[in-house]
Amino acid sequence: METLVSDLGKMYQERNDALREVVAAHQDTLYKLALAAEYKDDDTGVHIVRIGVLAEALALALGQSRTWSAMLRKAAPMHDIGKIGIPDAILKKPGGFTADERVVMNRHPEIGAEILGQSRVPLFQMAAEISLFHHERFDGKGYPRGIAGTDIPLVGRIVSVVDFFDALSMTRCYRPAFFDEQV
Repeated sequence: METLVSDLGKMYQERNDALREVVAAHQDTLYKLALAAEYKDDDTGVHIVRIGVLAEALALALGQSRTWSAMLRKAAPMHDIGKIGIPDAILKKPGGFTADERVVMNRHPEIGAEILGQSRVPLFQMAAEISLFHHERFDGKGYPRGIAGTDIPLVGRIVSVVDFFDALSMTRCYRPAFFDEQV
């Protein structure tokens, strides 16, 4: 009987170890997927980490559960995955876009949502929603759908705010970073 209990204990431990490895591999895969979009956009990859951490912090400050906020931290870095589908000539163009280029660039939220939304995994569903709505604006002047206010899902509103905050606080090729007080 002791041998049976000991064997069951070992099997239980091995199963838990394997599960931890799968979870770690899953999280690493998500990070690499998000990083793929950042490589196309000449960012170091630090942006996607900041977006996740800031999104989680804001969600918690808004009273969301720890579980939901942690999932948001993992999903938020994939907000710009749709940039994979934007030609480099547009994505890496210095200066402003022509009207036609802006139309192409404004498709990246929908491209990202199409890529991520094909999964039934809740994390990817959240990431698809973030991708689709993170450029919407509370006044309705965002894209791709031009929706306003609370019609924008909470995940989209949160990531929109932290993405904008991060963009203002970082130096860009066309302007210096704003000071914290300005942001």
